[in-house]
Amino acid sequence: ARLSARPNGSTGSPPPLTIGDGSRRSGFSVKTLRFYERRGLLAPSGRSGGGFRLYAEADLGRLEFIREAKALGLALDQIRELLTATREMSCRMTRPLLLRVLGERIAQTSEQIETLRRLRQRLERRRRELVRRPPTDHRLGYCACFGQGQALIPLSAVSRKARSPGD
Repeated sequence: ARLSARPNGSTGSPPPLTIGDGSRRSGFSVKTLRFYERRGLLAPSGRSGGGFRLYAEADLGRLEFIREAKALGLALDQIRELLTATREMSCRMTRPLLLRVLGERIAQTSEQIETLRRLRQRLERRRRELVRRPPTDHRLGYCACFGQGQALIPLSAVSRKARSPGD
């Protein structure tokens, strides 16, 4: 524990933080701290005599870890797994887990990039088609601009099929 001088001249670990202090110092809302507690990401270091949650300086470090992990797009379950590992194992044992989780996130991101690349190509193709096509008549009750200029199934055919006996 880091020693700090107290106003009364004594030394020791820093005083515990209330949830409000922890919120202000971490930049997370009180509601978020309670949410993280419910999800098993953060546990108060203790409770005050009045039952208020108390946090230690280490909890602020844990919250910074959560912030960075979220910024990298890790899911809360993955973050909880990593935090649990760091509490129970040495860095040497936790490091392979972190490398695995980051590798999974890289693979997921690569898939998302490929999906977005295909979407961009589709959007560009549709835009080129729309630029070349003359405006359509909207009297049919829909806009055919994205299609080939006609509905997939004419509404009159749908109406006839719904009314035809013997189906």
